[in-house]
Amino acid sequence: MAELGHGDGAQLHGRSGRRGLQDDRPERRGLLPPAGAELGLPQAPAPRGTTERRATVSKADDLQNDLVTASTIIEWEFGDIIGHVGVRLPNDEGIAVKMLRAPQLPGAENWMMQFDMDGNKLSGDGTVPGEAAIYTRIFRAKPEVNAIVHAHANMCIVLGLAGVPIEGVHLASAKFGEGLPVYPVPTYVSDDEDGDAIARTLGDAPGLTINGHGIVTVGKSIDEACFTAVHMERTAKIIQAARMLGFDQVDGAFREEMAGNARKMSQRQASINRPKVEHSDDWRYYTRKLERGEPWNRGWT
Repeated sequence: MAELGHGDGAQLHGRSGRRGLQDDRPERRGLLPPAGAELGLPQAPAPRGTTERRATVSKADDLQNDLVTASTIIEWEFGDIIGHVGVRLPNDEGIAVKMLRAPQLPGAENWMMQFDMDGNKLSGDGTVPGEAAIYTRIFRAKPEVNAIVHAHANMCIVLGLAGVPIEGVHLASAKFGEGLPVYPVPTYVSDDEDGDAIARTLGDAPGLTINGHGIVTVGKSIDEACFTAVHMERTAKIIQAARMLGFDQVDGAFREEMAGNARKMSQRQASINRPKVEHSDDWRYYTRKLERGEPWNRGWT
């Protein structure tokens, strides 16, 4: 398995009989800061070796880069330092998680951790997150899910406490339908029982609120899980503001029309003859802003 790195860049072991490659470029060893490193931006992968190894190393670097980018977006958007973003490793060999907060370990630039499906540490900085069961139990229960975000989104918490659903009220939230599920107990997801309960409550939804705690979002990719989280919090803010002006809930006709328009937009984008891209428009837009060092208004842009 090509391991996702920790520290400044990929640490793909290849010494003393361990599998993989050792990337000895100065910037990978932390001697030269790559462009944008001060923003925690993803760094360009540098595949080396055989064709098979190049593909594995490139995939590992891509996942690491996306974890760093997503955690940077979530940390800025929410002002949250104790959440995390995780991804299923290739070939189901484990889970990689990037903490939002900056590490306090000497020499560790990115708090990146790998552990297996039983929560046992494989590699990385620090210890396995106390809420590892969010990842292990959802990934076990939902093979279609490849990425998860857990964050402490304040307005989502507000609406959960008030019993107000985070529903689809505009095109960006159309997939939230009649409202995302709420796990009613303000639990710290520290064991398999809690993780299984979260997975069951999630059902087929793209995300949920843990009442009095935060949110969990899922996706086929890090990109999808990241921007589901972003749009959950932004939608919660829109609903809260609209309710101050007398709004209650959208009706069925509104919801059906909105869902239809969302499908039309998706079909149009799919029909446009443009180069195939791996990331969403949201992802590319905010990645470019990070690369240019441009902040954005939290939650409203």
